[in-house]
Amino acid sequence: MVATIPPERQSRHWIQEEVAKLDPYKDYELIYRLTNTFGLSDFVNNLVYALTFPNFVVTPQGAEVVWRKDGGKVRGKGCNRVEQTENNNALWWYYGPSNVKTQMAVDRLNSLHEYWEKQYPGNFAGNTDFVYTATFSAVLMHRLRLRLGLPGISEKEQIASHLFWQGMCTLFKKAGPDHKVNVDLYGFPDSFDGCIKYCEDFENSLKEGTEQGHLIAVGIYEQFAFRYFPPGLRWFGYAMPVALSLPTTLATHKVKPVNPVLKVFIVWLVGTMFWIISFMPDPKVSFVEVMEGRTREEKATREKGLAAIDKEFAPYFAAKHGNDWASMTCPYHKAMSRGLDAPSAKLRAAPAW
Repeated sequence: MVATIPPERQSRHWIQEEVAKLDPYKDYELIYRLTNTFGLSDFVNNLVYALTFPNFVVTPQGAEVVWRKDGGKVRGKGCNRVEQTENNNALWWYYGPSNVKTQMAVDRLNSLHEYWEKQYPGNFAGNTDFVYTATFSAVLMHRLRLRLGLPGISEKEQIASHLFWQGMCTLFKKAGPDHKVNVDLYGFPDSFDGCIKYCEDFENSLKEGTEQGHLIAVGIYEQFAFRYFPPGLRWFGYAMPVALSLPTTLATHKVKPVNPVLKVFIVWLVGTMFWIISFMPDPKVSFVEVMEGRTREEKATREKGLAAIDKEFAPYFAAKHGNDWASMTCPYHKAMSRGLDAPSAKLRAAPAW
């Protein structure tokens, strides 16, 4: 953790005060940093991951490269995958698209995509897949707050979020005919409302869904429950992200919605937590500052702890969901008892904090 707290962070609600001074058209990166990187925790990040990533694998090409033949990291290294995603997201959100640290991190991710593009030709060539991911990220917290019965983010934050992800979208590349991931994206909406419409149009389009996509979604929901809830309450841990997920995503992945009464309770519970937090003093240190301040020993201990959870989760998930969707005649279900695709454990796209 940082040694000293800057003077501007001494006020009880210093984040709101700082944002009020800023111009969203000029200071959008700083606004995004202030409103998205303070108050994060592993629990919150893991929940947001569970509410986010299943939306990105509703297409066959998206699901195939993530689940692959045996589940990849979703099944075999679930916490490690969350950690990699968490590290990337936190770094982007904190430093912004104009910073070299963000640009280098995205370059690493583009290189990782290029590796898998060669294994699954054409799967990283879809422009919509990438633009949807960026637009979804731009409107994520606004739409989530509305689903929880809370006010959405302010107009200033909406402008900043749109410009931030517009900038991020210029860094990501899609694959060309030569399978090199170096082609610019196009079609990012010209407003925050345009991002919402882009997401809704994509989400409401008909999609058949795949067994791989189903397993990814269920695996992500189960990983969250397994990591944070004791055995007797894992059913509730699983229900939490499902209750907060988009109905269209659940339908595509053929994930059974939670009981309506339980859903109302979960929405109320999470909404109440958000409401209570709004009255508490603003955090003085961002998640990135905490992560960057960890010692080598603390990092090693953290990695060891996550690896231990993953080692227990893989057989747990295989035993619980081995017959989902179809049956054990499905090759994706049969492969759950085998090891990981080796390259997925070797290629790293996130920064080493």
